[in-house]
Amino acid sequence: MPDPTADVLVKTSVSVREAAETLSDTYYPALQNARHTLHTFYLPHTTLPDGKIVPSIVWNGNVFDDPIKFQKMFEAEMPYTFYDVQSLDVQVLNPRLGLPHGAEDNEEQRKKWKDVDNVSLLVMVSGFMRLEERRDGPTKMFSETFVLVPNPERGGKKDVRKWLIQTQNLRYVV
Repeated sequence: MPDPTADVLVKTSVSVREAAETLSDTYYPALQNARHTLHTFYLPHTTLPDGKIVPSIVWNGNVFDDPIKFQKMFEAEMPYTFYDVQSLDVQVLNPRLGLPHGAEDNEEQRKKWKDVDNVSLLVMVSGFMRLEERRDGPTKMFSETFVLVPNPERGGKKDVRKWLIQTQNLRYVV
């Protein structure tokens, strides 16, 4: 694969920033008010050809490999949460992801994967969170890291998330 052109690099930087902002602007409100949608932010539970299971979710020391299980835990056990994002940073983690399994031999599938989108992203978020209290009460600092990958189901559909969480790690300070 040839090196990306300057035009592709500029488009990629815009796409990367938009991906991080979209995640921050949609994921944290979902944790607060739309917990039934949490699974839609993640890759489906899958075992990759190398045996690795994705997604990998570590939420304050609790490990989940299935977004449905994470969502159910959040719905059943977590009190109200409020997030105040203070810092958002994103970097291209892998600038040359391979095509998804099965796309190599499918012309239509290959066309869906543009160079500008075929990257993985490292998104780092930090800020304050409040548990249980909606407006007042003590806040805790949190730090969260995500690896985002292109959604193989997007295909230009407006109602499908463009990026999905492959890996997530949240820690908060008590």
